[in-house]
Amino acid sequence: MRALTSLVLSLFLPITILAGTFFIVMNQHFIPQSVLPIVPALPFIFAISGGAIAWQFKRSRAVFLLILIALCCWFITLYLPGMSSAGMRLRLAYGLSAMLLPINLVIFAYCEDRGVLTLWGSISGAFITIQAAIVAAMLATPQQDSFIAWLQETALSLDRIDILPIWATSWTFIPQIVLMVTGTVLFLLLIFMTLNKGKRDSIYVTLITSCIAVMGAYHYVTIPNASALFFTAAAVIVTLSLFQDSYFMAYVDELTDLPSRRALNADFKKLGRKYALAMVDIDHFKKFNDTYGHDIGDDVLRMVAGHLSRVSGGGRAYRYGGEEFTIVFPKGVATEVQSHLDELRQRIATTNFHIRSGKRAPKKRNARKGSVNVTISIGVAERTDGSQSPMEVVKMADKALYKAKGAGRNIVKLASAPRNSRSNDKKSRFSR
Repeated sequence: MRALTSLVLSLFLPITILAGTFFIVMNQHFIPQSVLPIVPALPFIFAISGGAIAWQFKRSRAVFLLILIALCCWFITLYLPGMSSAGMRLRLAYGLSAMLLPINLVIFAYCEDRGVLTLWGSISGAFITIQAAIVAAMLATPQQDSFIAWLQETALSLDRIDILPIWATSWTFIPQIVLMVTGTVLFLLLIFMTLNKGKRDSIYVTLITSCIAVMGAYHYVTIPNASALFFTAAAVIVTLSLFQDSYFMAYVDELTDLPSRRALNADFKKLGRKYALAMVDIDHFKKFNDTYGHDIGDDVLRMVAGHLSRVSGGGRAYRYGGEEFTIVFPKGVATEVQSHLDELRQRIATTNFHIRSGKRAPKKRNARKGSVNVTISIGVAERTDGSQSPMEVVKMADKALYKAKGAGRNIVKLASAPRNSRSNDKKSRFSR
């Protein structure tokens, strides 16, 4: 459910941009006359600004994708003002450029961000330059038996492919081979996105929606300003994905997919006069980590985080750090949320955690593979004084957690009334 919600949220903004672009293309009278002259420049403005942001965010794939979008836009706006009356060589260049972009998207989906001013970046730049040269070669006047003549003949053979029924291609200038390649690419990207649904990476949504936007630019090439608007939409989608990724990097814990401590500190500012807060710690986690290895330890953290994300009572879980988590009940009272936390504790304690055989073998010889039980200890506190800050409530919950540890672990302890003494503050933080 969490993965589905994340997918819907990541798709909402790109789809809204695509729908809005289509509406504007079909209703260009809504565009102010003073804005119309700068519409052809918008794709380049957003591509350059987005590329600069992507460079700073170390997102090399986004940099090269924006370069491709700018090149395709330059070709469309410069050479194809009237596609309906275009000659054969222009049509070949049109079809080839439209086919190469989705192929590049698959490559971007497979590769990782490895920098722009690196060997990989140089290879990527050279690859894009070669493709641009091949598309430009379609427009040249070839000599007989030349390499350019062979390229044009090959492109012509691809353009003549006639497999799809007439109804599937009669509505567009885009050649059949481009439609088939684009459809295959979109299908592959959907598969990649499904297989990687556990990762907080918007690259697949970005590639799919930007591909649709670019195909819209090629399809509406005969409508004034339409291609520029769709290319602008593609550049905006890529740029916005950078901010989405940066948000997740800052506010979402990569390992557990829970909100991070930075998000917790930000949400502290939204709390009212009444709330409850729980500190959660995995029992004997260091011993477990030393016995089975850090890979298994990471799996334990993910398992516990999955249960914490489904806590009842209106609570929201955060990764506080290490094996510690925080649950905030914005309108809760400690005595009321205790039952919800005890239910959570019991659910985790009765869950058999299976040590997968594909993971690293246990470090100790007497550590057996199979299934083990993981338990948690919880300390709960509430805001009892109007002058208390959230961090003071955290310290109270942390002391209650220390008591839960001392009482045998795998229990929930309520914090006692706050004192002026702070003698146990350091002890509660380092005596786990």
